[in-house]
Order: sequence, then structure tokens, then C-alpha cells
Amino acid sequence: MITPSIIEPFSYIWWVGIIISVLSIIIIIQLGIRIPPDQRKILMYSIGFLLILVEVIQQIYLYGLDLWALDTSLPIHLCGISGILAGVIFFRPKQIGFEFLALMGTAGALHGILTPQLNHGYIPFLIYKYYISHAGIILVPLFLAIVQGFRIKILAWLRVAILCQILVIFLAIVNYVVGANYMYLSEKPLVNNPMIIGEWPWYILGFELIGVIHILVFYFGYRRMKPLPY
Repeated sequence: MITPSIIEPFSYIWWVGIIISVLSIIIIIQLGIRIPPDQRKILMYSIGFLLILVEVIQQIYLYGLDLWALDTSLPIHLCGISGILAGVIFFRPKQIGFEFLALMGTAGALHGILTPQLNHGYIPFLIYKYYISHAGIILVPLFLAIVQGFRIKILAWLRVAILCQILVIFLAIVNYVVGANYMYLSEKPLVNNPMIIGEWPWYILGFELIGVIHILVFYFGYRRMKPLPY
């Protein structure tokens, strides 16, 4: 049986993970600003390939350790979906993908980095993969906005909120069919997170409300971004 583990807030690994994630995001964006467009495309393809690759390797790695299971290992938590989307978007940038990552993916990744839960246990490779994926989810929309000039359109918050509801319904059906807990819709996560209020099903209502608040916060934040003077 797989026992999830958490990385304690303010522990050594917690600090190292956050600091390296933040520095990596800043360095990559600054590099993207300063290199010519052809090299920038190579940078985007390389990062996109890395984000997709780590998801594939995780599946193979878990299978090799005999830890892979249908009800725990599919990359269909919010951050799993966002991590794959972040990789794909760097190959084929699309407005709706950018908006989803900027407004919803970023919120999930930030909470994931601040309150990490390792669903397959405390395994070194999975720790590295966890921070690569979550940092990538935050990086990609920032890069597209700051370096590539993408902008959040009016009513994007509503489109993303509707997409999230469709995703919740789909994953609720998947959870029911395979007896899983994807997106923590069947059982609340172990981490101590202020978004988790009460027991099932009440904490899901908290997820919904706070999720909309997060979408609106990032919507207005991204809407205030100005094009770079070049």
C-alpha cells in the first residue's frame, strides 16, 4: 500500500525547493528576455520537452518500483494536468491554455510548493520531479506573458472557472469508477492548508469558493501586466 508523505513547511528541503524554484523561474525569464527569437524558441522547446519528459519518466519509474496503480498514479490531479499542459503549451502556445495555467494552474502550483504532499512517498526522484513540475507550471504563463507578450482577455476568469467545473465533474466520475482520490475530491489531502476547511464534502465547497477567488486574483494581476518596451 502506498503511503503519502508531506514535506514539512520550513524544513530544509522545503526551503531549498522554494528557493531553487524561484531562482530558476527568474533566471529563465531573464534569459528569455535577452536572447533572440530563434534561441528563445529553442529554450521554450527544451523546457517544454523537460516538463513532458519528467511526467513520462515518473510513470515508468513508479511502474519499475511496482508502485504504479490506476487509482493513484495517473497524472490527473490539477497539477499533473497543468504540468503536462505547460509542456505542450511551450511547443504550441494557445490562448486558452495560457489562461488556464495563468489563472488556475499557477494557484494550484503555488499551494503545491508551499504545502507539498508526495502521494507516492518520500522518494528522492519524486521530490525533484515535484518541484520541476510545479515550478514549470508557474514559469510557463509568466514567460508567455512577460517574454512572448500574451495577455489575459476579458472574461477569461469565467472561461477558466467553467473549465474547472467540467474538470471536477470528469474527475469525480473517474474517482467513482476506479475508487481514486484525484484532485482530492474523495478525501482531503494530508497537508495543513488554509484552503482545506472541514471534512468531506464540505471542504470541496471551500475549494470551489477559494478557487474562484484565486482565479480572480490572478486574473486582475495578469490584466495589469504591461508589454515590455521592445
